[in-house]
Amino acid sequence: GQYPPGSVFKIITALAALEETVITPDTAFSCPGHFSFGNRDYHCWKKEGHGRVELKRAIVESCDVYFYQVGLRLGVDRIAKYSFGLGLGKPTGYPLGQEKPGLVPTSAWKLKRFRIPWQAGETLSVAIGQGFNLATPLQIAASISALFNGGKYFQPRIVQTVRSPDGELLKEFPPLVTRNLHYNSQNVEFIREALWGVVNGPGGTGARAKVQGFDVAGKTGTSQVIQKREGRSDAHIPEFQDHAWFACFAPARNPENTVVAFVEHGGGG
Repeated sequence: GQYPPGSVFKIITALAALEETVITPDTAFSCPGHFSFGNRDYHCWKKEGHGRVELKRAIVESCDVYFYQVGLRLGVDRIAKYSFGLGLGKPTGYPLGQEKPGLVPTSAWKLKRFRIPWQAGETLSVAIGQGFNLATPLQIAASISALFNGGKYFQPRIVQTVRSPDGELLKEFPPLVTRNLHYNSQNVEFIREALWGVVNGPGGTGARAKVQGFDVAGKTGTSQVIQKREGRSDAHIPEFQDHAWFACFAPARNPENTVVAFVEHGGGG
């Protein structure tokens, strides 16, 4: 299944912005609940807005308006560079095959596909994981794992070992690292701390994932299926409900597990 990754994608937007130094952790924007660009308003999920927000709080509380403005500073092609770098837009190498590649939009891709130039307003949607963006839950799991396990991108596998009925080891399938990621460790640690705050901090959107004695860090996401309009009569239909994402890893500072929960038409992350 390929779906817009929604706000889970803000992890990638934040990493790209820090790596490209278009912002610092202290960069702040004002969120009144919407962002006016071109001839339309792009809304935040929080109608009343978040007020003045810096990066950590923007991740913890998933402020859309913050990431709209970060996206504009980056541009779609720099966002795509980090999406590809983290394994989106191509198969993970899942051994049973029939794996969808997802989609990482670029200005060149749009020109080739639609013969229309990329519009800056489209970057706003991409920056929050909407628009043309598509990813599989497996891709999200593999990329989150690689970013926070020290940079090792593991090819997903199903079988670890094959044993005989009496327990004799017949065959082993060792972990396969297909490549290593090289990002600024301070930037990765900053995002890790913010994702810990999503679950454990005040105002975090993932508070329900808190597990006593087991430090979870993660990111919620809501993937829009249709554009919500005032008075739209079909918005209540189950197939039109948003998809719900939650991507997490634990323990937060020395991860051993990565989990991606995805509920098709679940209503929200």
